[in-house]
Amino acid sequence: MSRVQPLAAPADCVYTYDGSFDGFLCCVYESVYTHTLPAEIFTDDDAPLTLLDTVAVRTDREKARRVQASIPARISPRAMELVSTVFLSCLTGKELALLTFLLQGYREGGGLLTNFGDPVMAPLLRAERHLYGEVENLLGFVRFSDTGDFLVSTITPKNFVLPFLARHFILRYRAEQFILFDKTHSAALLYEKGRGRIVQMDGVTLPPDSETETLYQALWKRFYHTIAIAGRENPRCRMTNMPKRYWENMLEVRDSL
Repeated sequence: MSRVQPLAAPADCVYTYDGSFDGFLCCVYESVYTHTLPAEIFTDDDAPLTLLDTVAVRTDREKARRVQASIPARISPRAMELVSTVFLSCLTGKELALLTFLLQGYREGGGLLTNFGDPVMAPLLRAERHLYGEVENLLGFVRFSDTGDFLVSTITPKNFVLPFLARHFILRYRAEQFILFDKTHSAALLYEKGRGRIVQMDGVTLPPDSETETLYQALWKRFYHTIAIAGRENPRCRMTNMPKRYWENMLEVRDSL
């Protein structure tokens, strides 16, 4: 990567890219080497009609590799961790926020990472905390069903959390075969024959529960409601400890929606 020059206000152009992390790194490369800060960065599928010039950034593995190597070398390893994590978050306009962070980081160095109140840093740190908080919740809220051949679960996260959940569930169910389907992002963690991988699954129909699974689900729901103490119900506390947006995928409470 060449020496980064100070950038003026956003240029009258937008970048489009293929949505991959390598593609985003190529947007960084394009910005650095043309000394241009785009007004927006869109994926090819989500790019709106605009009167601004559109720069279609092609994914080039060599350019992406150079940018990826430059981040820990010229800023810090923590910067690389933050960028790769926030890229998987649901932060609106994350690509432009990350590009702005990297350009400032190239100029200032790793000291930027210690300035938590910096207007460039703050939204990235919030997005990172939100993602990790969602991961922590899902480690406890994921419910698997037995179809006979696979264990199957559906989640609807705001962030793309499958890479952060993979190790936990593979270690926990290493003797099983399972599908953890992310309905929001049409992707799944597929584990079979001792091998796990994340794959796109558009328009998927998951297999139905086995008869034995249906019976156990009925028993579990009866047990859950039987041990409840009506006089001690506290809906506000319940939703604090078990956010309502997860209920649709939790057997014991989805009927309460």
